[in-house]
Amino acid sequence: MSRRILIINPLWPHPAHSVRAANVVVYELVAEFAKHKDLKIGFLKVGGPGSATRTPAEDEGVKQLELLGVDFLEPFIYSPDSILRSRLGRWFFPVEADFYPEANHRAAAEKAAQTFGPDLIFIPWSETTTCLFADMKVKKFAYYGNPDAKAGRARADFIREHGGGNISYLRQRFQLGRLERFHLSIMSRYDYLGDVAMNDAEYYQHHGHLKAFYVRNLWVDRFGTSWRSRRRDAERNQPFVIVGNLGQLGATANTHGLEILGREIVPALRHAMGDRKFEVHIFGGGTLNPAIVEHLQLPEIRIRGFVEDIDDEMITSPVFLCMNNASRYKVGHTRYLHAWSLGCCVVAHRDAALSMPEMISGKNCLLGNSPAEIADMVSTVANDASLRGRLGEEGYATFLDKFTAAPVVDDILSRAGIPHFANHEAAECSL
Repeated sequence: MSRRILIINPLWPHPAHSVRAANVVVYELVAEFAKHKDLKIGFLKVGGPGSATRTPAEDEGVKQLELLGVDFLEPFIYSPDSILRSRLGRWFFPVEADFYPEANHRAAAEKAAQTFGPDLIFIPWSETTTCLFADMKVKKFAYYGNPDAKAGRARADFIREHGGGNISYLRQRFQLGRLERFHLSIMSRYDYLGDVAMNDAEYYQHHGHLKAFYVRNLWVDRFGTSWRSRRRDAERNQPFVIVGNLGQLGATANTHGLEILGREIVPALRHAMGDRKFEVHIFGGGTLNPAIVEHLQLPEIRIRGFVEDIDDEMITSPVFLCMNNASRYKVGHTRYLHAWSLGCCVVAHRDAALSMPEMISGKNCLLGNSPAEIADMVSTVANDASLRGRLGEEGYATFLDKFTAAPVVDDILSRAGIPHFANHEAAECSL
């Protein structure tokens, strides 16, 4: 009998890659699960009013996954709670639903999920959905990212360091401590907690989750090896173009990383690059945190905003330089994988490897500690196309071997103790 896995998420999975990372990851995960013919895969869309409506791209994603045998359940739509407990009650006698209002809808959500009869529910990258199904009496696997209070603490610290008041800061930290306790309680109810950052997996282990472990992030191999010819024909060296970051400009990690990039790295690059002209291009929608704008008003920096084809921009840029993990806020990122998938030479802070230990300086990337060291690394690869190319090739090889959907899903199934085969032929050969 086929093992039945129900994937639950607030996103409709679809294959359009000009969207945020979560859309790409969810689609690739569902499609790869479905390729295991000894498994029966279901998908339950959850969300608030109006979220069941699909765009044309989402319709195409559902159609492609149905062709792979994915069973799409009737979406579970819940209404936001209109009645909140009193402020006094929430302050002195907090309960889980004060921080996670969706917890009030657990019984109905579980009923919707049980129509599939799952042996395992799998929830990728969703705080609200992970909470919603925390009490369901079936094996549960959370494919997770940042611990829920972590970003809030980083934002609170940033605000105080940039002029925020101490009383407001202490109030925020107190509430975030409560959020953390409820979050850890929710995660303790999951049988398997795979975190895409090694340091965050260790955080959960430290807080008593015995089945927390590091599981790799993933990205899509959009071009195969054709990136080589595209990069050879299109790389921009005069001036030398560096991608300095991508993603929502105001996101927590980007805010910290971009401040360091403008305040410390670009001035160091001026010295290291000497007479060599260079530009640092920053991509992403939204707006910058006002506190860091002055640090990015430099002649070498181009704030490009959202672009339709980010892959093309990255292929034409010889170096991907990301400082997000140079601050105290250290989390996992798909952007390193995105760069590797296109043969970019990745240069980053050495603490990026705390989240993704497969990043090995001198092998598939360059990782530095100080602004001067990082700038010297960029200057070195700017003047050494052979080294730059070798690092790009090794990065692509690491990505292909470890961070595409097939090896990641195999690891997930193995962690969950589910025997699996990618297709009928593989199953027959194993008998």
